[in-house]
Amino acid sequence: MTKFIVYICLCFISISCLAQKQDRVWIFGDHGGIDFNDTSNVFSFYSGLEGIFVKYSCGSISNMNGQLLFYAAPSDLVTRSTKVFNRKDSLMLNGDNIEGHPAQTQGLLILPIPDDSTKYYIFTKAQLASKTYMYFSIVDMSLDGGFGAVTSKNNKFWTDSLTDRTTAVKHANGRDWWLIVQRWDQDEYLKYLIKPDNIYGPYKQSTGNLFPKNEYYGTSYFSRSGNKLVSVGAFGNISIMDFDRCTGDISNYQQIGDNVANHANAYIGCAFSANENVLYVANDYPDGKYLYQLDLLAPNIKASKLVINMYPDTGLLQYVQYSHLLLGADNKIYVSKGNGSGFNSNTVYTQNIDVILNPDVVGTGCNYMSNYMYLNGGRTTYGLPNMVNYNLGPVVGSICDSLNTGIRDIKKQSKLFTISPNPVSIWLNIYSSESYVNEKSYQVLIYNVQGQIMLEKEMEAGDLAVSVSGLPTGVYILKLKTGAGVFSERFLKLE
Repeated sequence: MTKFIVYICLCFISISCLAQKQDRVWIFGDHGGIDFNDTSNVFSFYSGLEGIFVKYSCGSISNMNGQLLFYAAPSDLVTRSTKVFNRKDSLMLNGDNIEGHPAQTQGLLILPIPDDSTKYYIFTKAQLASKTYMYFSIVDMSLDGGFGAVTSKNNKFWTDSLTDRTTAVKHANGRDWWLIVQRWDQDEYLKYLIKPDNIYGPYKQSTGNLFPKNEYYGTSYFSRSGNKLVSVGAFGNISIMDFDRCTGDISNYQQIGDNVANHANAYIGCAFSANENVLYVANDYPDGKYLYQLDLLAPNIKASKLVINMYPDTGLLQYVQYSHLLLGADNKIYVSKGNGSGFNSNTVYTQNIDVILNPDVVGTGCNYMSNYMYLNGGRTTYGLPNMVNYNLGPVVGSICDSLNTGIRDIKKQSKLFTISPNPVSIWLNIYSSESYVNEKSYQVLIYNVQGQIMLEKEMEAGDLAVSVSGLPTGVYILKLKTGAGVFSERFLKLE
């Protein structure tokens, strides 16, 4: 009995008592700011972000005690205009000329570097000609007397065919991160594993989405537990999926949108309720702005769609659009309305933020409040900071809940390698317990059950995914030849 009590207490301490407050200060829009450090007394303040040109891409992060560390946003309608500001609202050392564009709906994300209390990644996106580039920069808060400095910037690690979406969730070990981005030219999610020493990937996966080109523009968010992922798009797309924080696998893809390109379904904002049973989405078309609710426990989720609020494009609301939705630490969902500049860009509707007071409640009892919070002189210009759940701990009892193993060897397996997903349709991802495939070249061979070689490929260091799209449906054997030896495993190829 004593051991049982001690175990419960230790679990409680690791998950609850050490809760971090890195998401407690939001900086956004034009001098917009909200402080969630006391969830019973959430208040707005006039921030230092002069955001005339800040549309969607913005981010802020606090330390574990909830004190603002820094924030970042593009400052002009051009690339390489992102700037980083410290908590004194001063430009951080070397904090200018960072790639990024304000029109990317989720074009900026800040993540702590695992196992380092002073360093942070800033991920940004910029579109140059017909290509979309993704970059990372690094902030070191130990420099400049604790006000921080950007030590490395504009490191390019992906090019072309990316949607605007950028989100992340804690790995099941409670330390590392899964960084998730989506392609629009094909049905493919790119998953990067952020560990203390490096960024690994991309690991690639298709989902069964028949309309990836319709999802170029929009947002993606994880539920608070990290077990669900939603993506919405401007052509009526609402894609909802399950996510495995251990393996990074996406499963149970459902399209619960209408897939109809009309003004009422031009979605941009989305958010799960705290209990993860209710989903909210908002369209941004200026001639009619709708905020919808979907009951994720309903027998027919699509049929459960309910209009919670609608703003006509008249009076002071003309040209003002719904934009980002974001679940706060107080379990309320905050709703941004934007119009960056021009007619009606600075009225009561942009000087206040809307709130869903009881988002767990299905129906109008969710209590939508228009102009709920005055922004103390600031205003919304579309976007809210791209926040993630920094408080997630390990998935206790899973095969990945140990920091000594995690994705490196998929805990308690004797193998040096594992593959995922299995069954697979297009991309087969390869994980290793050591750096055999991260730092050295290796060979992939795929055999059918008759022993015939169906695919043979030399893989470069860090190339961790192989396409099996050309293989017929059936059972195959994957063989990896590395300096550590030979590894084999069966997998099932699906259409």
